[in-house]
Amino acid sequence: MVSHTTIVFTRYIILEWIRRNQNDQKTYGELFFMFCDDIQDMDLTSALQSLMALFVEHILTLSADITSIIKCKVSEWIASQAAFIQDLFGNISWES
Repeated sequence: MVSHTTIVFTRYIILEWIRRNQNDQKTYGELFFMFCDDIQDMDLTSALQSLMALFVEHILTLSADITSIIKCKVSEWIASQAAFIQDLFGNISWES
């Protein structure tokens, strides 16, 4: 009985997988991978600089007292990092 149930469930899973691959819009084969190939990979330094620029942009929208505290903490964090990270973030523009 257990073997029969296992075979039936396995067949059901395979049939459902085939049906989904043929009918479900979320699984249109290689469509996702075709679009991923068009996107260029960012190197680590560009990604970190973009992330920090976005972070600074959002900090500047906060009130002045909170902004000054965050600037101080971020500056302390940057000073504690390795030299190449300090070089990456050395030209942060805190002005809006």
